[in-house]
Formats: sequence, structure tokens, C-alpha cells
Amino acid sequence: MSRGQSGSAGDAALPVGLIGCGNMGTSYAKQMAALSELYLAAVCDVDEAKARAAVAVAGAPADGRPPRAFSRIEELLAQADIPAVLVATPNVTHKEIVLQALQAGKDVFCEKPMALTVADCDEMIAAARRSGRKLMVGQVLRLMTVYATVRRLVAEGTIGTPQVIRVLRSSGRTVGQPGPFGASWRAKREHTGGILFEVHVHEFDLLRSLMGEVAEVMAMADNFFHPQRDYEDHVVVTLRFRSGGLGVLEAGGAHAIGSSEGIVSGEKGSIAYNASRNSVAYRLVEPGSEVVEVPVERDAGHGIQSELSSFARWVQHGEPPVVTAEDGRRAVQLAEAAYRSARDKKAIQIDE
Repeated sequence: MSRGQSGSAGDAALPVGLIGCGNMGTSYAKQMAALSELYLAAVCDVDEAKARAAVAVAGAPADGRPPRAFSRIEELLAQADIPAVLVATPNVTHKEIVLQALQAGKDVFCEKPMALTVADCDEMIAAARRSGRKLMVGQVLRLMTVYATVRRLVAEGTIGTPQVIRVLRSSGRTVGQPGPFGASWRAKREHTGGILFEVHVHEFDLLRSLMGEVAEVMAMADNFFHPQRDYEDHVVVTLRFRSGGLGVLEAGGAHAIGSSEGIVSGEKGSIAYNASRNSVAYRLVEPGSEVVEVPVERDAGHGIQSELSSFARWVQHGEPPVVTAEDGRRAVQLAEAAYRSARDKKAIQIDE
């Protein structure tokens, strides 16, 4: 099958416009190059160098034309031959750009976090419904191979009904802000929403996908080691799920040794994962049971490819998406509740 064709003979690939060509946008462009369901038809960024970099990694164009580059969103949205866009701009801009794209008649894939308030998420969802366009959110963590393996084992009933979960995700403590995530906007709460929006809506989505909906949230947060940021570098969140189960999320970047790991337990046993080591294992509580190591393929872009392919199939064939706008909203709801809890020093009840 050649690039530019989808799985069914005669199906044309979906032309997509990319809005925002920073680290995440360029990653989308790179992963699109490996897919047959969609291709990069245009890019938009105020920084021409970033736009050129995204074009360079996008691979050979499916329609024979190199991706068009724009510096203004309105110009890209005016392209009648581009029916869908990917929004990968700074967090605080997501709502307005998504609304603008929906009004222009585009189907939209929005990078996480969906927005910085539940009210904004609701406005985006309502706009998608009014316009009759599709809106999907990039909560990719649940699709990455380690986490997808844990979700599969839980869904198969390996440990019975999950009741207890602990998740730790901490990046290695930084000095200054080097690397691909060192953009100046990432140091400001007004732009990012804080570490729970900037990073850990991923873990909130994972927790929901494993344990179901949340009934109550409590949290504590502080900044211990990153004075260059105006928001916390360590958060501890406890969650009571509607099922009655309990969860703990420890998140941030306060530890000098970074890690992403967790354990989920049910009446039959426990599943442990370590994404840093690309490992998943489980052990049952029955007599004589031993730890079972579960083979896990390295992700290597699989998660991003899965969500982008799903978006294209939803747009072109109506196949339900692997992650919905409601999933994106729920993750924002939990981040918002955790910050309210940390501020008000009390438990926050989660509405239906």
C-alpha cells in the first residue's frame, strides 16, 4: 500500500492542516509521514523556521504538492481543499483556535489539554455539535504501548475489578529549561494552566480509562526546585472513584531521577508497569502464583499514529474515535478540581 492511500482501495488520504509547528506539532508531522490515512497538506506558524522544519519531516506529499506554509491561521482555514486541522499551539490558545476552525467548517484534532477550564471545553463541544463538525482531543498516553498493555490486561479481567491504583510520573529535575520543552511560554501558568494541565491530564485520562469516573479529588501542590516557573513542580492527588476504588497520582518534576510507573490492583491480583523501562508485569494472589512479565513493543510513535489514524477514519468513514472530546473534557475537569482542592484545602466533589 503506498502512502496517500487508506486501507480500502480507492479511498483517498485525508488532507490535514497543522496549526502550530513547535515540538508537538513537528512530532505530528513526522508521524503522519508513516501513515496512509492522512497527510500534511499545509502548516501554519508565526515562526517560519518552525513551519519549514515541520514540512521537512512530513515526507513526500501524497497529492504531489509540498505542504503549503502560512503565518496566519485565517489563511490556512481559508483553504477549501483542507477539510481538517490539527491544533498544536500553546495551551491557552486552544479554545479560540478550535472555535475558529469549527466555524470555518473544519474537523478538528486538538492537542491536550483540550482547554484550561471545563467551561471552555463545554463551549468547544457545543460549537462542534452546532457546526456538525468532529472534534477529537490528543489524550495519547492511553494508546502508547505500555499503557495500552495495562489497559488490555485490565479489560480482559486479569486482576478482576480494579480497586486500588497508584501512578507516579516525574520528569528528571531540570536546571533552567533546556531541551525541546524549554519554550518560554511553558514557564507561565497563564499560558500552560500549570503542570497538571501541561503534562498530567495524560495521567488523569489514564486513571479514568482504568478505574472509571471519579467522584472526589483532593490535592496538595508546591514548587520546591523550579523558581524559573510560576507554578508547582510537585503535586500529590488522591482520588475516590465512583466504583468505590481509591487512587493516588504523584506528579511533577521535583525528583532528580525521573520515572513513569504505576500499579493497579483488583481482587485477583496486581499489574505493575514502568514506562521508563518499557515493562509490564502482573501477579495473581492465587497460591503458587509468580510474577508474569508481559512482552511490550517499544512505542516508537505508535500511540500518536494510532490517534491520528483514528481521527482520519472518523472524519472519512464515521468510525468512532479512540479518544473523544468528552475524554479531553474529563481530564481537564480533574486538573481543575485538583487545583481547587490544593487552593481551598478541601475535597472537591466531581459532578456528573
